[in-house]
Amino acid sequence: MNRDLLCTRLKQQFETFPRQERAAASFILDNPHEVAVMSMRDLARLANVPPSTMTRLAKRMGMPGYDALRELFIESLRGNSNAYGSRAHGLVELKQRVGEHQVIEDMANNAIDQIRSLCSHENLQAMSRAVALLAGARQVYCLGMRSSFGVAFQFAHVASYFAKNVRLVEGAGESGVMSIVNQTSAKDVALVCSLPRYSRRLITLTNYLHQQGVRIITITDSLTSPTARMAAETLIVKNQTPSFYDTVVPAMLVSEMLVALMSAHSNQDAEASVTQTEEKLLSLGEWWDLG
Repeated sequence: MNRDLLCTRLKQQFETFPRQERAAASFILDNPHEVAVMSMRDLARLANVPPSTMTRLAKRMGMPGYDALRELFIESLRGNSNAYGSRAHGLVELKQRVGEHQVIEDMANNAIDQIRSLCSHENLQAMSRAVALLAGARQVYCLGMRSSFGVAFQFAHVASYFAKNVRLVEGAGESGVMSIVNQTSAKDVALVCSLPRYSRRLITLTNYLHQQGVRIITITDSLTSPTARMAAETLIVKNQTPSFYDTVVPAMLVSEMLVALMSAHSNQDAEASVTQTEEKLLSLGEWWDLG
């Protein structure tokens, strides 16, 4: 068993746990880093449960005790360094060792492998369910911060050709934040892209939407990410590259897959809507190479 599989099982069995074990499982899912670096007693204190609850939960998950559970999180942390500075140094060494062309080829092959991994059975099923949620939503809010903003923007931009209920939540002037504070309902869906390093503000906004009953679809890197714990559907993408920064290529592709399938599920005439939008843009002289 690895950390992600454990977290999947915790999430799937969450409602069947006794009350204190639910509290322990919730804290573990929301704070994976703390599990790796803190003692059982300190973790139990923060989760507001007795230390014995942590042991019972580990045994319920088929492990001999809490130490075995904690080791899964330690191993994951060892293999998942997000320190950009050290990775930048590694990139320089890689370029000196193998040359520029090999670095380019490694990055391209890495992206190809990550794109292939999108087609796992679990992801395909989650994507189908996510599209059904998007197609049936009163409003669709798209959220992403920092590098993840481009993923949210691309979905909202393409969807605007045929859907009138898709809104990009932007930070400029706080206008986007005000729209979700005053206008959301339980009939709405939020598409949230959240990749390391996770934005605190994005998690705060996602948590607010979740509390308002908005169903969350998240594109993220792990079932232990902060937004996955709140999500109705979680779409897992890999994002590590040979470079010092994390890639958004697989996440961007997932957003494009979702919007393509959403158009196919549309109750309206998607072809007519797209054509009308294009005609309006042409009349504005929006494109250099058309009109």
